[in-house]
Amino acid sequence: MNVILPVLAVPAIGCVIGYLLGYAAIYFKVEKDPRIEAIVALLPNGQCGQCGFPGCVQAAGAMVRGEAPIGACTPGGAALAKRIAALLDVAADDLEDAGPQVAYIDALACDGCGRCQKKCNFDAIIGATRQLHGILADDCTGCAGCIDACPQQAIALHADPQLTPTAAKPRFDLRESSYV
Repeated sequence: MNVILPVLAVPAIGCVIGYLLGYAAIYFKVEKDPRIEAIVALLPNGQCGQCGFPGCVQAAGAMVRGEAPIGACTPGGAALAKRIAALLDVAADDLEDAGPQVAYIDALACDGCGRCQKKCNFDAIIGATRQLHGILADDCTGCAGCIDACPQQAIALHADPQLTPTAAKPRFDLRESSYV
């Protein structure tokens, strides 16, 4: 009998604590605005801080409360701001459509110090110390965090080549010896 009591006491205490935690989760539940979660799903969620908030969840909450402009997310650009405006039913008339941008490293100015690579929150910069660094355009959000870190001013933002529409280039047809 002395062995059974401690063996049964541990599961009994676990059940009581589990019941109390379940009741507390229901009783102290905080209702969230579903618009905040919808905006967070639209944002890049890179926590770059360019909007002035420590993270995308805080920025989304401020947009819903009207404390932050809908165009606060710089990496998202005007296209994201228009989607947020439609979600919140506010006007988005004064937004510039600059389009998505990515960082570009000038090969002649880069000395390979690696400061930009350490500053990039998205692991979009690759390279070794004292070597030319490169940008992974698929991972770059255009947050411009690397621009301030570069002591040589070798980094600039350019339109994203994958998302920028390009004009059709004329082709030369060898069979007809003319442009198509």
